[in-house]
Formats: sequence, C-alpha cells, structure tokens
Amino acid sequence: MILNQDATALQGDIDFDPTRFDGVWRLTKADSTILDEQSGAMVQDTLTDQWIERRMVGDVIHYKMHVQIAPDLTTHMGYEAKFNDKTWVPYTVVSIDGDENDQRLQPGAEKLLKAGTIVGKPIAWVKVLYVDPWTQIRISKNIDGTPQYVMQSRLSDDGNTLCGHVLTPSGKLLIDKAFQRESD
Repeated sequence: MILNQDATALQGDIDFDPTRFDGVWRLTKADSTILDEQSGAMVQDTLTDQWIERRMVGDVIHYKMHVQIAPDLTTHMGYEAKFNDKTWVPYTVVSIDGDENDQRLQPGAEKLLKAGTIVGKPIAWVKVLYVDPWTQIRISKNIDGTPQYVMQSRLSDDGNTLCGHVLTPSGKLLIDKAFQRESD
C-alpha cells in the first residue's frame, strides 16, 4: 500500500469497508493488559473505564477516546484522519473531567504521552492505515517527532469485539486491550 493514496483508490485493490469499526466500544477489563515496567510482565489494565467512539463520515475517520483513569479523572481526546494519507494529524485533548494538574497527566520523558495531557493540545501526531475490513493500523509519534507507538486494531469475525495491540518503537508489547461493541 502506498501511504499517499487516498482511500477511494484502494477500493479496486481490496474489499474496502472501513465502516465495520464504526460505533461505540467499551473496554473489557478482564481481557485487557498493560506492561508493568518494573516486573516486565503484562498485568491487568488499571484504568477505571475506557470507551471509543468511531465513525466514518465520507472518507474521514472521526475518532474519540475517553479514558477514565480514576473515578474523579477522565480525559477526552480525538482526531480526524483519512486512511493511508501522507499527512500527520493531531491527536488532541478535547477536555478533562477532574484536576487538569493531576500528576498522572503531566509530561515526562519516560511516559507514553511524553508531552503530557493538556486541554487543547495534541498528545501525538497520527496516521491511520487500512489493511483489510477487519484490520487497521495507527502509527503515532510524539509532538517532538520521535516515535511513540504502533497500534494494530483487529475486529473479531462477528464484528463485536475490537482488540488493540500497542507496540513500542522497538516492538515490545505495551498494551493489549479488548473492547466490546456497545452500539453501531
């Protein structure tokens, strides 16, 4: 696939149907793990809740991520992107419910979100690649241009489970999450 092709050009090559990912998706904590940096083991996700709203409008993906870090702290982020576009788009913090100065939101070189989580500012630059009707890839880089992560999103055969696998720039599994479809 060529990165600067637009999504409509792909229709002749493969079964192009990005709308299968459309809907609201809720984290399944029992099936979701994150890397514990101290032990090096994958452990159960510590988030209180997480949900995704994703919709194709024309050839643009409208992606919203809601992350409830704790009962009193939720971040709302999003981006709009075209599949296989050569342009990096901002993945921006839209709002924060709770203390915007909470330590967990602060910048840090050792954190996945190096720039921190600040309302109105991007947490990253992203591109989204279409692989097939069940698989999409998001490439992310930090605001300073350094690599951040690569995430593969894969739908189950019945289309009701969405699994996301996040790898560090060196290829180490960092996040392995499952989401259930709540609505189309």
